[in-house]
Amino acid sequence: MAEELFIAARLPEFEKKTPAWFRHNKRNIEKGKHQNVFWEHNTIVLDLSWQNGMRALVERLIEFGYEMNAWPEERGEFSIRGGTIIIWPVNERGLWRVDFFGNAIEIIEEIAKSEKDFPERKKKRDRALFEYLRDGDYIVHIDHGIGIWRGIAKVAAKEYFLIEYRGPARTTVQSGGPRGGDADTLHVPISEAGRISPYIGFRAPQVTRLGTPLWKRTLKKTKEDAVEFAKKLLTMHAARATTAREAYSEFAELEEKIASGFLHEETPAQKRVIKEVFADLASPAPMDRIIIGDVGFGKTEVALRASARVAASGKQVALLAPTTLLCDQHYRTWQARFKDLPVSVARLSRLESGTTQKKILGELSMGTLDIIVGTHRLLSRDVVFKNLGLLVVDEEQRFGVRAKEHLKNLKKDIDVLTLSATPLPRTLSLALSHVKRMSVLEDAPLGRLAPETLVLPYDKKILKLAIAREIARGGQIYILENRIHKIPKTLEMLAHMLPERKIGYIHGRVGEKQLVETMEKFRENKIEILVSTTIIENGIDLASVNTLIVSDSTLFGLADLHQLRGRVGRGDAQAYAYFFYNREHLPKKAEQRLDILQDTQFLGAGSVIAEKDLEMRGAGNILGREQSGAAARVGLNLYSQFLADAVEKLRAVQS
Repeated sequence: MAEELFIAARLPEFEKKTPAWFRHNKRNIEKGKHQNVFWEHNTIVLDLSWQNGMRALVERLIEFGYEMNAWPEERGEFSIRGGTIIIWPVNERGLWRVDFFGNAIEIIEEIAKSEKDFPERKKKRDRALFEYLRDGDYIVHIDHGIGIWRGIAKVAAKEYFLIEYRGPARTTVQSGGPRGGDADTLHVPISEAGRISPYIGFRAPQVTRLGTPLWKRTLKKTKEDAVEFAKKLLTMHAARATTAREAYSEFAELEEKIASGFLHEETPAQKRVIKEVFADLASPAPMDRIIIGDVGFGKTEVALRASARVAASGKQVALLAPTTLLCDQHYRTWQARFKDLPVSVARLSRLESGTTQKKILGELSMGTLDIIVGTHRLLSRDVVFKNLGLLVVDEEQRFGVRAKEHLKNLKKDIDVLTLSATPLPRTLSLALSHVKRMSVLEDAPLGRLAPETLVLPYDKKILKLAIAREIARGGQIYILENRIHKIPKTLEMLAHMLPERKIGYIHGRVGEKQLVETMEKFRENKIEILVSTTIIENGIDLASVNTLIVSDSTLFGLADLHQLRGRVGRGDAQAYAYFFYNREHLPKKAEQRLDILQDTQFLGAGSVIAEKDLEMRGAGNILGREQSGAAARVGLNLYSQFLADAVEKLRAVQS
């Protein structure tokens, strides 16, 4: 293993020189950097002190004229494999690998040219959250308050976390700014990592001054607010628990046929969650359970099994989806799985003609239709159920205020199963789990591979390479343009670049029927490249689509980018997600989002994404405006601990 790697730009003058020349003149080149900017601009030395992240190195290689390839076949090329960059420097005889851990370089070593299938070093899935922190991030110490993260330092051979606080009066400390001249720095032993957590809040907090009583008063007030909120949650929970309905029994034969139609092996988490849902249905109290799982972790299958038991009992099931495309996909799934079984399935959306809708509405009100899959059309006043037993809501947060109010009325005395691909931070999930039934699908399907995430400055050559690589293995591609007016130009560019390829497009202004017809062609591989807006974001599940290209990733939030990444890699093939950006216009927040995305390319990254996304956006959507303010005082992590403690104590008193 090497300590450093010298890389020279791909210039004609350098390509003529041998690796031996560079080795012989390395010391002169290093000296020359201080006297001639040419060497500063056209050479770089990588070592284990690098803290600029993977994206910065990729940008530098592109500046140097290096070309990205599926595998470097000649000098001046590089490839990206997860958190590893494989480089063939123009000044070296062969290939080198550079492994990243967060923003730091962990390993630099020379590898054989034949090692195309080299074993990627296993990245820790459960990295300590402080390893995602950057200099200048806000941090909370339970005893000392809100400070600023300044990294890790060694003092007398011992490692400490460094947290900067406000010093004497009138001293100000700014996140991301230079270390304060008169600021106080707290050295926290690494063994006390459990006493600190990242600050998650809606706005920049006030940094605490050490040695004052203010932080203790803040903690006291926040704990009191958490107790009041816990009382409200428990009251709501108790009111629902007093409602009763007839328990659902097992229908072994039908349920076994449904289970045998599942084409994958159930994960341990799926087995557990299916049991939890069946236990709810066997209880006389109506179910109100939320199933949280990362994209592609099998939430739909759990809902399908629940719908089978309810429908077999003679009750109706409604499945509500936020988009026409997702509604159509769910309808196809349910229809295929209940084929040849005595359970009827229909779809209600804008795709149905007026005559068909009228027929479906009649069957619903008469009770002759068992399962209805629909969009917000299901929430219209003319939709009347004879005996609705189960409501499945996919991605409830994507429905508007009116739709949610209608849902509240609909939910009063029926079983409700909510599916969410937006995980809650672990601490808040734990706090709410005592008052709301929550199931977490934390296991990836067997054989599933995490999509390789490539965050790159926009480059047509790389775009063409990405498409060629996927087409060569018989796969399909999503190209995402979030601005509708840019789609015609993208189509024109693709037609000129790849005249022999079959290209299609969809977006929100395309008619519903054309939308579904285009997706059907894509599903049947009559279209190889689909240019789309974020209309594909929710749950579209096609195993043959294994390359995603986002032309401008700066337009999306972190959770949205993670959802989009989940559109590929739904089978057992290695998927690739390319997130391009414009180097000339990269806002700081967008830069942070892309770095986090690059750093979380492992299965089950949703909880880390949720944590970081809330850090950037705030917690108002989860806790409501009033409690969001309480959480902002101490950060969401610490507030969640207070809430969990309050709920536990109140439950103990009530029992």
